[in-house]
Amino acid sequence: MLDCLVSEEIIKGLKTKIIGSAVVIHDRITSTMDVAKKIAHRSFKNGMVIFTEEQTHGRGRSGKLWSCQKSKGLLFTILIRHTIQPDHLCLLTGTIAVSITETIRETLKLPAVIKWPNDILIYGKKVGGVLVELEKRPKKQPIFLIGIGLNVNTSEKELPKQTRLPVTSLAIEKNELIDRTTLATALLQDIDKWYLILKDEHFRYIAERWREFCITIGEKLTIADCGKDYSGQVIDISNNGGLMLRLDNGEIKIFRGEHATIKY
Repeated sequence: MLDCLVSEEIIKGLKTKIIGSAVVIHDRITSTMDVAKKIAHRSFKNGMVIFTEEQTHGRGRSGKLWSCQKSKGLLFTILIRHTIQPDHLCLLTGTIAVSITETIRETLKLPAVIKWPNDILIYGKKVGGVLVELEKRPKKQPIFLIGIGLNVNTSEKELPKQTRLPVTSLAIEKNELIDRTTLATALLQDIDKWYLILKDEHFRYIAERWREFCITIGEKLTIADCGKDYSGQVIDISNNGGLMLRLDNGEIKIFRGEHATIKY
């Protein structure tokens, strides 16, 4: 028997100001981002959340596929009306990554960390990720679509093969099944808290928490940005969420997550 999400059960435990103003749950759709894009051009409650039990064309950054067995994950998109400076766009991704990481740590007592800018890892294996897209509207405030995917109760044999990073699920790492409704409520609660911190422009505080969780700091790596490759050592995350890389020639360069990708 499938463990199905019920919107009333998720909303019942929420005490948020913006996130979760409305919760809609689908059984099977192409992706929550696709549905959110259509809703963004209609009237909706700010902070609306769209869940689905199954996606046929889920995606992550750079168009990479994201797959998860039906009713085994948490797959959702949040719609937010928000005006943000272009150089702070990456910070929105980091804010959400911080909130997810914090929720997993506090709710499940698992040592979740962030691989810049958007991957959530446990013991070096990916358990989830964040995708932020901007939906522009003529003469209107832009809409941010915040897509989140988490492997919750996926078993070892159900995990996708041949992925960029090793993958896992919360249930595998916890060695027990997770109550998805309780986790969904906790996630929305924490996302609301951190989004309000972002809205109040406490960027330094967000960056400090991001640094605390980010395992990319100190790594030697190569970043692809605007058709060029840059190699060096990661020394920090800037207050607007950019990755600070000391290049092999000694120069320090900052990369923004919406343009740059780490090469593997």
